[in-house]
Amino acid sequence: MYRAVVVDDEKYDLEGLRRLIPWAELGIEVVCSENKPLAALSYIEEYPIDILVTDIKMPVLTGLELSRKAQERNPELRTIFISGYQDFQYAKQALHLKADGYVLKPIDDDEIEALLRKVVADLDETNKRRREQSRLDESFEYVRGDFLQHLLEGAIGEEAIPPLMEKFKLEAIGDTAHAAIVELDDVLWKSGDGGAAARSAMETIVRELERGQLGPWCLLAPTQLAFLHSGDAWELERFLHELNDRIRTSTSFTVTAGYGEAMPFPARIDRSFAQAKELIGNKMFLGKNRVIAPAHAKLQSSIDAKDINAVLDDIFAAVAQYDLVRICDCLEELFDNVRSFDHPLKVHSFSIHVASKLEAYLRTANETFYSLLGWDFEHLDAVRRFETAGDIESWLRRALFEISERLFFKKQGKNRRLMDPIESYIREHLAEELTLRELANRFSYSANHMGLLFKDQMGESFNDYLVRNRMERAKALLRDPKLKIYEVADRVGYKSLAYFSRLFRDQFGITPGDYRRMG
Repeated sequence: MYRAVVVDDEKYDLEGLRRLIPWAELGIEVVCSENKPLAALSYIEEYPIDILVTDIKMPVLTGLELSRKAQERNPELRTIFISGYQDFQYAKQALHLKADGYVLKPIDDDEIEALLRKVVADLDETNKRRREQSRLDESFEYVRGDFLQHLLEGAIGEEAIPPLMEKFKLEAIGDTAHAAIVELDDVLWKSGDGGAAARSAMETIVRELERGQLGPWCLLAPTQLAFLHSGDAWELERFLHELNDRIRTSTSFTVTAGYGEAMPFPARIDRSFAQAKELIGNKMFLGKNRVIAPAHAKLQSSIDAKDINAVLDDIFAAVAQYDLVRICDCLEELFDNVRSFDHPLKVHSFSIHVASKLEAYLRTANETFYSLLGWDFEHLDAVRRFETAGDIESWLRRALFEISERLFFKKQGKNRRLMDPIESYIREHLAEELTLRELANRFSYSANHMGLLFKDQMGESFNDYLVRNRMERAKALLRDPKLKIYEVADRVGYKSLAYFSRLFRDQFGITPGDYRRMG
């Protein structure tokens, strides 16, 4: 509801305004009604409001002065003036203050109610536009980050980069650049508040990056970001050390950062990024809470972090398929290498690395250790006390078996079994005209029941699910240069190219044509 302040120095008129107007029905809550304008001003200076209804001619502080002071705090404040005088000067000043209405006493209830309805409608429209703009801004930021990540990975043609850099308002990059990655440490053990502290720490990192104007950045994961820097290596390393100190002293976290050697931009920037990723991946051997420079690329350990991560990915794929034999085989392959660790610190670092990777995998399945196994942070803290690779292997085998089993039986739940064929049918018929009622009839449900089933199992409405899947299919089809954009639209169920383009832009913040040029 919108918050309103009502002011009139005549108590009888004030009481009439408060009692005779159906405020709640209009979607308005009268949070303050005063016959003393200074008391009303005191409230306005302390609390946010949306609407001011005030008499004009009052002692000490006129309604015009009250409105002027209130609008200094909130330029979007909606104001309705009430006056017992048909005075042109008052009306003129009210218009100058962009009044939303001017009502003469004795007040006509229907007249002021109509004005309030108009004010509420205007506020609704303003808030709707603001929400839409916010959604577009978020989509734009998402697509800009997606573009930068593709750029770092070398997945964008060189000729397409300059116009896209300009389109996404990214800073100019020189002939050479470093790719750098910054990652929060020990997130698994320090996010007992649901991740709020980690999000706050990441916001601090972003603020420091933007304040230092280091270069364009993008999120790689909720607790990891990458950025480009076209300056000298010593300047970059100095900033990363300062960032490390800043995060350590102002948050409960530490960060580890790694950067690649300067490479020609944009032709070879993916090599610098790959080097930065490798250095961050070697954090388990080199230690956390530090800056890892390219000079550290030659590790003394015989273990390759990339190999370990690849085996872990195979393990998680086996977990998803409830393939216990394959889990055992992958674990044996993993620990044939890990048993060669020659220092307890390496065992400790590896324990944390494995637990963090496992938690990250669970989050891709919309699960956590707590939601799936009921493990709290005290339970997980035992991982940090492992002394041998054998300890880790025993713990990991038990955990993976239990997680795989829980995920399997969750997927076998009744509603989940019902949704699988429905999802398959939708994917196979995206090019056709699909409606909720038509889908419900096919699977012998009422449209209402089918809608509730979608909301419960998928976390979104049928229409949102359908549009999202059509747009994802469209993204894949747009990568085929042989297909015209109108052909892509037709293949995902849209006969109107304009409507398809609008939906695509709403979903991703970019037109289909611009997206194709990115790829």
